[in-house]
Amino acid sequence: MKLSEIEELPKKLLWEQAGRAFWLQASRAVIATEWAKMAYEDGHSKVSEAGKEAEAASDAVRVALEETERSRAAATEAAVREAISKYRSSEEFTALLDNKVGSEMADLVYLFKRFNPGQKLNLNFGTDPPPLPEGVTEEMIEDYEGEDAPPVSGPEGEAEDECRNAAPGAGEPSS
Repeated sequence: MKLSEIEELPKKLLWEQAGRAFWLQASRAVIATEWAKMAYEDGHSKVSEAGKEAEAASDAVRVALEETERSRAAATEAAVREAISKYRSSEEFTALLDNKVGSEMADLVYLFKRFNPGQKLNLNFGTDPPPLPEGVTEEMIEDYEGEDAPPVSGPEGEAEDECRNAAPGAGEPSS
């Protein structure tokens, strides 16, 4: 070995050590990056799972609230029906209804007498029934089922439906 080579040895050694240190640091940085990437992906998946669990819990709460709302609505409806049926069977309701019907009847009688002064108003239908309109017989009245009658099908029923829809009160039998 020559003297120049020997003098170069510490420089070479220094360069080799520096190169090794660089590669060691670079490999540590790569490993740290990979660990950070794995931690990020793990955290991302945990956040995703937590989001799915939160969504499932939210759905469960929404379903429970809807069920509670339905049961409350059913209970309220039942209570309202019961209160209405109790009120309708009370004497207060019948008195109010009788007063209202009596008042309406008095108003109608007054209007009839006012606008038809020459006609007699017969309110005693039991002993003296009013005359039947032309074309209406007693049998027709006895056979009439009212609003409980089944709908008429075929061309006759369609014509009656058109008449009823054309004008209020049209197509209804008069009695």
